[in-house]
Amino acid sequence: MDIIRWDDLIKNKAWKEESAVTIGVFDGVHRGHRALMELVTSSPYKSVAVSFSVSPRQFFHKDSYSGDIISLERKLELFAEAGLDVCVLIDFSDDFSKITGRAFIERLARAVNMRYIVVGADFHCGYRNDTDAAAIRRFAEESGISAGIVPPVMEGGLPVSSSRIRHALASGEYQLAASLLGRGVDSL
Repeated sequence: MDIIRWDDLIKNKAWKEESAVTIGVFDGVHRGHRALMELVTSSPYKSVAVSFSVSPRQFFHKDSYSGDIISLERKLELFAEAGLDVCVLIDFSDDFSKITGRAFIERLARAVNMRYIVVGADFHCGYRNDTDAAAIRRFAEESGISAGIVPPVMEGGLPVSSSRIRHALASGEYQLAASLLGRGVDSL
């Protein structure tokens, strides 16, 4: 799997090869995240995950951020194991935080020759989270790009989420955390 930094990506010429893209923090690379990745890796296009070297939550909530579920290195290993071709890593910054979601998606679409985008139903991005999954779908339709909006993966009547995994780990519910992650307890 190739790893490309966002700043390098947008400085270079657009890719000729068409891509399928998923975007997220991907903390834990849990079962919900893997549902997104399966769609992009099963497409006929180059599969791309766009993520962050440091969580935006850490940037905005330094004092209260409880930490990542897994390291960046482990996240990249799991991306490679999922069969992704490329990971675009964003070094989240004050400047980056001021980009509207629409501007971010437009830049990304041009840079990677995006033909397919997949996000979760609860996806938000951009300045003050100004862009949600519905806005992504509208952008895709306007741009001739296919869009997949994936509903939450559920377990026990609740969505699989990074915050739910964090809570399970904090309360010693390791079997639940492992199940939500889709990996064995020994991987925690």
